[in-house]
Amino acid sequence: MKKIVLLCLLSSLLSTKPHAQDMDSVTQLIYNGPDDTLKVQRLLMVSGISVYSKPDSGLEYARHALHLSRVIKYRLGEAVGYSLIGSCLSQLGDYPGSLSFGFKALKLFQELNDTGNTILATEAIGTHYRDHGDFKQALVYLLKAYRLTETLRSDAIIGFNRETKDQCLMYQNAEIGFSYLSSHLDSAVFYTKKSYQIDLKLANGEWIYPPIVLGKAYSTLNEFDSAFHFYRLGLANIFESTPRNDVADNYIGIAEVFEKQQLYDSCIFYAKKGLEICENISYQKGIYDASGLLAAVYEKINPVESIKYYKLNKSTNDSLYSKDKERQVQSFTFAEQLQQQELQQKLEQTEFVYKNRLKIYILLAGLLLLIVVAGGLWRKNIYKQKSFALLQKQKQEIDIQKAKAEKTLDELKNTQSQLIQSEKMASLGELTAGIAHEIQNPLNFVNNFSEVSNELINEMNEELSKGDIQEAKAISSNIKQNLEKINHHGKRADAIVKGMLQHSRASSGQKELTDINALCDEYLRLAYHGLRAKDKDFNARLESDFDTSIGKINTIPQDFGRVILNLINNALYVVNEKQKQNVDAYEAAVSVTTKKLSDKILITVSDNGNGIPQKIVDKIFQPFFTTKPAGQGTGLGLSLSYDIIKAHGGEIKVESKEGEGSEFVIMLPNTPL
Repeated sequence: MKKIVLLCLLSSLLSTKPHAQDMDSVTQLIYNGPDDTLKVQRLLMVSGISVYSKPDSGLEYARHALHLSRVIKYRLGEAVGYSLIGSCLSQLGDYPGSLSFGFKALKLFQELNDTGNTILATEAIGTHYRDHGDFKQALVYLLKAYRLTETLRSDAIIGFNRETKDQCLMYQNAEIGFSYLSSHLDSAVFYTKKSYQIDLKLANGEWIYPPIVLGKAYSTLNEFDSAFHFYRLGLANIFESTPRNDVADNYIGIAEVFEKQQLYDSCIFYAKKGLEICENISYQKGIYDASGLLAAVYEKINPVESIKYYKLNKSTNDSLYSKDKERQVQSFTFAEQLQQQELQQKLEQTEFVYKNRLKIYILLAGLLLLIVVAGGLWRKNIYKQKSFALLQKQKQEIDIQKAKAEKTLDELKNTQSQLIQSEKMASLGELTAGIAHEIQNPLNFVNNFSEVSNELINEMNEELSKGDIQEAKAISSNIKQNLEKINHHGKRADAIVKGMLQHSRASSGQKELTDINALCDEYLRLAYHGLRAKDKDFNARLESDFDTSIGKINTIPQDFGRVILNLINNALYVVNEKQKQNVDAYEAAVSVTTKKLSDKILITVSDNGNGIPQKIVDKIFQPFFTTKPAGQGTGLGLSLSYDIIKAHGGEIKVESKEGEGSEFVIMLPNTPL
């Protein structure tokens, strides 16, 4: 699944850029011509292409390139050779060897003061640890490489891979996410999604690796719909240039999800597709995984067929590890050869350094004499010029940083305003259906009493024409009562419309006297009817217990109303979700209560839904955190509610029991008006 980073070396080391299919012609070029840097570059190129398909061959080419680099004193080629040898040994299962050469590459890049390649070498060591199951140590180096990359300028070109900063961060986030799969799935999803977002920006999300990692994470969480979503993204990102081992891993991952769901026919279909690709490219790890999965599935449905795959699994395992001792001997032998070469090189360097130092001392003595004569004349002038130039440079840098900071602050303010407006409009949308239902009742009263009053006027006219004044007066009294009712229900409809307009307007920030009980009662009904309008099958028992001694309190009604509406909407959502699970004897219930204490006013919204898992209770008030499926929640509702209550000088707390329900309590200070 890893990116083949060393293929990118071609763009910086060669004047031409051959593809993998040109391997034969490139291999013919290797042994033609003199032993120079170009020959080293060709050897490294072929080795890089072979790392994941034929690591044994890749190892031989890398060793040859390293030996030749040392002979011609080509230190960059030497460092890249170390890195390639480490990658090949990692694929061959030689854990100590891969790390040994990985650290040699890192040390040499550091000696060359090559920051970009130092980052890539650090990242490579992390992937070696990860390949061999030491995820804790892998994360140490991957996160170190990640932090170093973040310190670079946005337009930096990094290392011999010639990667941009965004490309490097995309790869590192994916590797970190994969390393977290075995321990912290939430962190695995977090970092891999960051990688996927960068890939969306750079290449419309065409890299197959992040969807594979996300598919594995959600499969481990038994969230099969999400797992299939990302594996399908992986299938959509298969191109001619996509590494075949990644394609195979995507199919095998899909097969694993079907196996967990006991859909064995689909599991077998995708596992065989993956196995076919693995056999075509001799991808031993993939063959091992696919054959093991097929053997396990066939054992349940066709034990005779499973024998074939058990044999394939065992033979693959043997091919992966049967040559360990031979490889270790080769590694130690080659390491000894390198040690002898290093000793010889040190002797040559010592002699060379001694001669150079002697020449340097003679030159320095002459220069020192000239400096003593000329220094007194120029020292003061040079010092002033340097000081002035330094001050100018510092001023320019300060101005640039100030402009960037002001621009960033403006962008953050705009983004915050847009997010708050988006959340407000989302909650307004939730209210629309409920408002339509609520406003229909007073309008029906107005229409009905208007019709009745019209008929009574006709009757009154008839009685007046007859001269029956008493009956006419009685009818006029009924008409007056009807008009009072029309006026009452008209004001009720007007209040509902004003409340909706107040909710949609931007908050004035001014506190005013507000009837909290009326606000809670209104939003409870509006939210319920809004959900009923979307889901006719939904029913719930609404309970309320309002303390009438509270009266009106000083608050910002638009903001506080959004908090109440958000909590009630969340409560209705969770009981609706539990109701869809067809739990025996379950009756959905949502309760809103208010209570006045000596120094506090409590508003409580509770439900009997599935509750909140204890491990995420501390996260629910964080911005963008949501437990709803993708596309159904912004993760801003509770975060904004928390900020609004804090601005009112209050607190908001949650108590929850998993499987039984949740209770949100708002505590406002009871200050006298």
